[in-house]
Amino acid sequence: MAVRRIKTYVRGFDDALSGGLPEGYVTLVSGAPGTMKSSFAFSVLYQNALQEGRKSAYFTLEQSKDILLEHMGELGLTEEKAFKHLMILDMGTVRKNLNFLQARGTWIELFKMYASNFMKAENISLLVLDSMDVMETMAKFTDRRTDLYYLFEWLRDLGTTSLIVSESPADAPVTGHVPEEAYLADGIIQLGLHPTSDLYVQRRVRCVKMRSTKHETGYYALAFDEGKFEVTRAVSGG
Repeated sequence: MAVRRIKTYVRGFDDALSGGLPEGYVTLVSGAPGTMKSSFAFSVLYQNALQEGRKSAYFTLEQSKDILLEHMGELGLTEEKAFKHLMILDMGTVRKNLNFLQARGTWIELFKMYASNFMKAENISLLVLDSMDVMETMAKFTDRRTDLYYLFEWLRDLGTTSLIVSESPADAPVTGHVPEEAYLADGIIQLGLHPTSDLYVQRRVRCVKMRSTKHETGYYALAFDEGKFEVTRAVSGG
């Protein structure tokens, strides 16, 4: 049976992924600060909402909805048509709704309950969780490996296609650091900064792994132009 896929709408990258992200899979979007990993993940949701009317949700645990929209507006991601299908929930919204539940349980248990109810009610099929690092802090993981396992299993049980933003160390090259939780993910898209000369740093992206996919593993130069990300074969240097 052919795997159903969701396009990233990153020009040139879907071809490298045999058409896009497999439906129902959990993919890490990993990168150091400044690699545009949040913008990359947001763009996937935005373009799917705009082009296909796909119901999508972006959970931002790091910044407020207004600040996120301001940043995305600077990139030109402002089409009202997209936001009819793309919903953004920030920590304030999450905290308010967790209090509304008035239920007993840990933060992560209540978060899962609220998120599950929301996504089922809104028929969400594409999800971004930004970021893994804040999620860990809020959930106060005591056994990281076990707690992450159950988090990933919960995401799969939702039936949504999920992107999880994960922070790499600031000095991690695109060719190096792979997040510890990589073994749990169905896919890993890694973003990084690569010096190509003494003066120029190139953003790069690669698909480290993607289950059920014959994919390119090489490095691509990542650029943002006219409201869309695009990739080209990475140039050598540095």
